[in-house]
Amino acid sequence: MENCLCCHIELETPGKYHTRCLRQLFDADWVPEIPFSVADLPAKIIETGARMSISGVQMKLSVKLDKQIRQVQSSDVGGTYLLKPEPQSFPELPQNENLCMNLARMSGLKMPAHGLFPMKDGNLCYIVKRFDRGARGEKIHKENMAQILAVPSEEKYSSSLEKVGKAIERHVKNTGLDLLEFFERVLFCYLIGNGDMHLKNWSLLNESDGTWSLSPCYDMVCSKMYIPEEDETALTLNGKKNKLTLRDFVVLANHLKIAPKAAERTCQKYLSREDEIIDFVDKSELSAGRKQQMKSLITERLRLLQK
Repeated sequence: MENCLCCHIELETPGKYHTRCLRQLFDADWVPEIPFSVADLPAKIIETGARMSISGVQMKLSVKLDKQIRQVQSSDVGGTYLLKPEPQSFPELPQNENLCMNLARMSGLKMPAHGLFPMKDGNLCYIVKRFDRGARGEKIHKENMAQILAVPSEEKYSSSLEKVGKAIERHVKNTGLDLLEFFERVLFCYLIGNGDMHLKNWSLLNESDGTWSLSPCYDMVCSKMYIPEEDETALTLNGKKNKLTLRDFVVLANHLKIAPKAAERTCQKYLSREDEIIDFVDKSELSAGRKQQMKSLITERLRLLQK
C-alpha cells in the first residue's frame, strides 16, 4: 500500500491521498487539476497579473481553487494557497518541505494543511493553505519579526533567537504556550538541518479577538541538504551560529523563562522518538540518496543533544 502525498501516512485504500487530508486542505474529497507546468509560470504571471515572489531560487505562486471546474488557478486577489514548484538548482525541494512540515506536525507543532500534487508536466509541486487568509479569502493581519523588530529585510539574518523570543513574549496573549512552541521550533529546525530560519520566517498572527499569537509553521525545509557549508542557525543562539550543543538550548530556555522540566521534556521527546522519525523519513517522496542524507543528519544532531 502507498503513502499519502499529503501526510505520508499509509493509505487504507488504493490511491494517492487520504480523503481527510484533501478535505483539510481543499474542503473537497477530490484532487484538483493543476493546468500548468513550471515552464508555464512566467506566461501565467503576465496573463493573469498574479504575483510571484522568489526567495533565493524558490518560486511561490499565489493560487486559489475553482471548485466549479476543479482546478487550481493563479490569482493575485483572493488567493488562499501558495504553490511552490521544484527549482532546477534545488531538486526535490517540494518533497523536502512536505516531509519537514509533516515531521513538525508529528511533533505537535502548529501547522497549516499542505501536500504534494502533480503539475501538468507530471512534476510534483508543494501546495500549502495560507493561514493569513480567512474562509472567503480575506486577509488576516500578520507581521514577521523583521517588521516587529524594525529590521530592514536585507538584514534579516542580523539578529538573535533571544530577541525573537522576547518579541514573542511582549506581544502574544498566551505567553507560556507560545514561548514553549517557539523553543521547540528552534530545536526542531536544528534537528532537521533548517539553517534558513531568518527573521521573516518567524511571524505573529492577529487573531479575531484582536490578540496576537505565534503563527503556524512555514518554510520548514532541510536547507543543509543543499548547502553543506550553511550555518546551523540563521539567527544567533547564545551568541553562536555553529557548533551548537545542548547547553546552548538550555541557555535559550532559561532566557525565555521556560521551566527546566518543560525544556527537558521537549529534548527527550525527540531523543525517545528517533526510530519513529527515521521511519517517517523513509515514507517520504524523497529519493533514496536524499532520504539517507536526512536520516544521517537527524541521527548526528540527536547525538549532539545528548552531550
